Amino acid sequence: MTTIQRREKFRNTFAQVPVMMLQGSIGERIKRNFTHQDPAPPLKLAGLYYTEDGHRGLDTVFHDYVQIAQRYDLPMILHPYTRLTSPSMGKGTYWEDRDVSADNLNHCRSIVDGYPSIRDRIFIGTTMGFSGDSYDPLTGLEEEKAYVFYTDHAKMLEASIVDHVRNGLTPCLPDAAGCARALSETSVPYFITFLIRKDGKLMDGTWLNDAIDYIDSRTVDHPPMFYQVNCVHPRNVMSALDKQPNRTKLVRERFLGLEANGSDMSPEELDNSPVIYSSPADEWAEEMMELHRNYGLKLLGGCCGTDHEHMEQLAMRIRGVYDGLQV
Repeated sequence: MTTIQRREKFRNTFAQVPVMMLQGSIGERIKRNFTHQDPAPPLKLAGLYYTEDGHRGLDTVFHDYVQIAQRYDLPMILHPYTRLTSPSMGKGTYWEDRDVSADNLNHCRSIVDGYPSIRDRIFIGTTMGFSGDSYDPLTGLEEEKAYVFYTDHAKMLEASIVDHVRNGLTPCLPDAAGCARALSETSVPYFITFLIRKDGKLMDGTWLNDAIDYIDSRTVDHPPMFYQVNCVHPRNVMSALDKQPNRTKLVRERFLGLEANGSDMSPEELDNSPVIYSSPADEWAEEMMELHRNYGLKLLGGCCGTDHEHMEQLAMRIRGVYDGLQV
């Protein structure tokens, strides 16, 4: 399939399936089990591809997740890292004349292509970075500055082999809106993710419902496919969705995904924690499925604190949804 065909297939698949899997943790899992240190600037997570331990970690986790998709015969989303670079950033380095984003995307594609029985249902997207500190809303850009900041990266991704895009972990509305506007000017399928508290608000105090309503109003010609939350425990997302201002038709129809943290600690506690906390995999997966059954979420995956076991438990339950439809 061509890239255009794959993008259309992603749209159609997401619209048609009852629930879809997204990968578990990548970067945090590699740090925990392979590199034991933060990825070095300026490439950060996109630079894992060029290090021995980082590359080995990418191989391991992507193979793990694709094998789970194959074992349970489920469509899945993977998100290799990309990075918009300039010649000055790479001067004197190994990757000085390399296309960092293409290297990462092609590496992931080569792994997926090794599983012919499932590869046409593994969709390779990517995550754009956030302009500041994802746990500090005051570091995000104002909307117009964010729009300018993300535009070049969005154009680069449109010309790449990526099937879809989402913004980086974003705690504030203006930055998310600017990124959404930049992506809306491409033809790439995209969705928008937020970091929220269990009180139902983004970290800048915006209600989830209001954030969705605002971004939809700013991207009328090519709005996000849907909205999701990233790096928040399913229990905390349920609490957020139960708040009265978020109990709306808009949230029910447009908020459809969660890449869940393994821990129900607050964002501040997670950001400052020297160790990884995580709910038992079976308990975590059952709460994820509760979000599907009772709140309508249809894209479910993991973030920090999740691993192969969490995804295995989740896939087992999602397979049950598919099997139930065939009875």
